[in-house]
Amino acid sequence: MDEILKGKKLAMRFLASRMYTSREIFDKLRRKGYSSELAESIVSELISEGFLDDKHYADCYIADGVNIGYKGTFRIRQELLRKGVSSSIIDRAFDEADVDPENALREFVKQRLQVADITTRKEYEKFRTMLARRGFSLSEIRTVLDELDIEFYLED
Repeated sequence: MDEILKGKKLAMRFLASRMYTSREIFDKLRRKGYSSELAESIVSELISEGFLDDKHYADCYIADGVNIGYKGTFRIRQELLRKGVSSSIIDRAFDEADVDPENALREFVKQRLQVADITTRKEYEKFRTMLARRGFSLSEIRTVLDELDIEFYLED
């Protein structure tokens, strides 16, 4: 069996289970013993045939990250960069995305406040830090927390 055909079949098995970026498929093929040239050739064929599309991957990742994962744009951007999606594709995907990170943050904060009481300044700061780790900007965090008017009663 031709090595390219064999590699394409392997890549298609990967893609049958979930979406991957071009670099992720390239890296998986390299780990399976394919040369860089052969892996690049396979990835190029999959792109030209429409089986791999980093822009579509970024679109889906952004929508899921904001609406399901309650992640901010900074974290989503960093995760996509780690997955090998280029900055230009990420920028275009964010420009075209129909998502509202601030609304996602608002919903996430409301959910968290149902199970967590913030009664001290220390807990408040810890909560803000957790939101920043999720990739939300400080201005988004400040806006939403001010809007929800979180009050703490005890000072540390």
